Amino acid sequence: MALRSLKPQQRARDGFVFGGLAMSKQEDTAVDLEKASAEIVRFVEGCPDSVWHSVSRQDGRAVAAIAYHCAAGNDVALGWVCQMLMTRPIRETPESHDAANDAEGLHNSNRTKRDVADALQRTTERTAHFLRSLTDEELERKAMHGLAGREVSVGQFIGNFSRHMRDHLESLNATQKA
Repeated sequence: MALRSLKPQQRARDGFVFGGLAMSKQEDTAVDLEKASAEIVRFVEGCPDSVWHSVSRQDGRAVAAIAYHCAAGNDVALGWVCQMLMTRPIRETPESHDAANDAEGLHNSNRTKRDVADALQRTTERTAHFLRSLTDEELERKAMHGLAGREVSVGQFIGNFSRHMRDHLESLNATQKA
């Protein structure tokens, strides 16, 4: 349904931008993810080849692997959200998560900039679409999250999509400046 076909009261009620009203949490989160992903893509496109395969002192992985990790992280976290929607616990622990990241880092250290940019676009588009489709009721659903060590609602969790990327962007930028 087109936004302009909705009555003003319905646009405001459903969280659309109207007369200065804020967007919904779902839309805000999707937009923030898209912005964070665009920041990573700008880094990737501007990264000198000499830095692209160097290892980050902060992270211990190659720049290429960290950048690809940002794209792959969308799908991993999206899977967690799907589990949370079914109120199934996420059984991943900090130890299992670190081990998977280490293995992924070795596997993805030779990714090309094009591979990474394409993956970022694909996974961000998929995730942003999913975030926008969540209902307010779904945001309230909770599940035990092993990494957090506590019960977390979907609404509490979804801000991690963009935070994850921005945290890694700090490491990427530090490596490029070193």
